[in-house]
Amino acid sequence: MTTRRRFLAGSIGYATLSMAASLPGAARAQTAGGGKPIIIGAHGDRAKQASYYSMLYKDAVETFLDELNKKGGANGRPVQFMFEDDENSPVVAASRVEKLAAEGAFYILSMGSSATGVAAQAKGEELKIPIGSPTNTITALSQPLRHYYFRMSIRDDLIAAALVEYVKKMINNPRVGIVRDTTETGLLTSDSYIKLFKDGGLEMVSVEQITPGSSDVTAQALKTKESGANIVLIVGGSIPDLANYVKAHKGIRNDAPMIGNYLFTTAAFGRLTGSASDGFLFVDSVYPERPEVTEIMSKLIAAKGDRFQNNLSAVHAWEYIRLVLDAIGRAGSDDHEAIRNAMEKTTDWPVAIGPPGMKLSYSPTNHDLFTQPQQAVIRAYKDGQPGPAVPWK
Repeated sequence: MTTRRRFLAGSIGYATLSMAASLPGAARAQTAGGGKPIIIGAHGDRAKQASYYSMLYKDAVETFLDELNKKGGANGRPVQFMFEDDENSPVVAASRVEKLAAEGAFYILSMGSSATGVAAQAKGEELKIPIGSPTNTITALSQPLRHYYFRMSIRDDLIAAALVEYVKKMINNPRVGIVRDTTETGLLTSDSYIKLFKDGGLEMVSVEQITPGSSDVTAQALKTKESGANIVLIVGGSIPDLANYVKAHKGIRNDAPMIGNYLFTTAAFGRLTGSASDGFLFVDSVYPERPEVTEIMSKLIAAKGDRFQNNLSAVHAWEYIRLVLDAIGRAGSDDHEAIRNAMEKTTDWPVAIGPPGMKLSYSPTNHDLFTQPQQAVIRAYKDGQPGPAVPWK
């Protein structure tokens, strides 16, 4: 067994870190930091459109760290978690990164919307502090490569490519209608998907927009149906508003199937739509059948309750903080550059995300876990809940 594998080995496999202080990297970290806390910073949305997933990720990280600290912490050091509300505002997110850096954060987790993630990434690069997201998907976050930014989720360009491939197999002569919300994340993300779908050879026949907080979206549903779209892509950043569209789509008896991006991994969508979301297809990056995923989810449900049921995107937050602490242990230093370098040198790291057996390898030319659309998971809602993976390749 290699040194790094011994470092990762633990009583529950993928789900925790081993703190084997006898290892050279762990010993160096202990010497460098003594009993000082390892400070992990994070920004996310507490109460606005992105709060549906931000607060799940916050709870997942806190659950992981509670368990870790009870076992003695990371390399004999307690881990302190500092969370800042970014109010789903890019400007506020950048200021929160600056605050966390000033307060001594070793690493910053970007757990809000993609729009706030872009602002946070830019500030992280400016301050030369390692930063990254468990779940943000917008391609520009890591393409072209950013020196201090590391991602674990699947990118939008890969999601779009997977959806294009699936749609072409599923529908003869597909005509795509787009429905999006007008949040900053919704516009950024949907513009990217429109371009990627066109580049993939799909015909776009309509684009309908929903203003956040709209009580009635029947007009958008009727216009989408009248456009002749035989498949509808729902994409954006506001789960409640897009859930309203799904209910309206079914309410006017539009039989065109609906597909969605990674946003819909959040099970709150199904709770808001009920049976109206049955058959709704979305791209995920977690296989619910994997035993490592089941193990992590059982821990989150036991600690935080049924709100984690079927919220598999929380696995990303669990695995991301596990990776960050592993890199800090391998860095043997509290220095930002040393931690960044350790992240970049991560190779063949077993991860509970993606297809069974997937391993994470970063490099000087790649800071993404996912590199191919075929690594995506497509799932369908059933009985108001995200269902199992759908064969599509």
